[in-house]
Amino acid sequence: MYDASREIERATYYLCLSRAFAVPAPGTLSALRDALPRDLEAAAGVCGYAVQTPLAALGDTLRGLDDQGLLVVYSRLFLMPGADHPSLNTASYLDGTIAGGSVHAMQSCYRRCGLDTGEDFHDLPDQISVQLEFVAWLLAARAEAAAGEGEPPPMTADEFLRHFVARWVTPLRLDIEQASHRFELPDHPYTALACLLEAALQADMAGHVPESSVPCQGGEDVDPEIARLRAQYAGRHLSEADMAVIRERLAADGLPAEHVAIPVDERDQVMGLAAMCPPGLPGRRRSFSGR
Repeated sequence: MYDASREIERATYYLCLSRAFAVPAPGTLSALRDALPRDLEAAAGVCGYAVQTPLAALGDTLRGLDDQGLLVVYSRLFLMPGADHPSLNTASYLDGTIAGGSVHAMQSCYRRCGLDTGEDFHDLPDQISVQLEFVAWLLAARAEAAAGEGEPPPMTADEFLRHFVARWVTPLRLDIEQASHRFELPDHPYTALACLLEAALQADMAGHVPESSVPCQGGEDVDPEIARLRAQYAGRHLSEADMAVIRERLAADGLPAEHVAIPVDERDQVMGLAAMCPPGLPGRRRSFSGR
């Protein structure tokens, strides 16, 4: 049963983490130390998130820092170039590169909901704060729609979380932990913040099939709506009405449509086609692969 009050608290939780992962500004440390643990604890209690341990760690790591120290840690972790540093542009975990397919898929999600990044924002759409703020917006928008205030968004927060955030949160957390040891950084809040996000994802995604089990073309991510439609229609028997639509669209583009009327299992024989076998791997490739 849908619980709008719980969804609002989920929105609060993700929005708080969105702000916490942003570049530290004057006053950030006091907000992290004084307001954030209290707000996260209150929201987590309603949502059923088990976050006592990372909340305690968050408080411990903030005691020995000042504003300058927080900015230095953030810069050394996230703003330095190179693969040794964790990336807040999470396509690097999903695609293995910057500005890969998942970036375009996320941008498609934002625009389908009528949203875009502000003119003063100069990062990519896969930046962690952008994603978490979008999740919070989806949760709040659906709660408002349930109360009769507008239409629900065309996708749910859980769809976005499952397709994107749930897949990069653990690699990011491990990356932060390893980089902290590698660079001998002082205690800082970002490992605890990643653990707080991971705990929420584990609770929210309980019972969901991991989206990474859905194959994507060319190793790239696809828009969750496209993935949903693929799952809905893939393998479905094509009706005569479907075939008529296909023929009409081919004809509109000036393409031949005669083959559409031929059953697929008879098409090779009728059209004089023959199956081809791909050549084997060259010897060099076999040696390289160890086979």
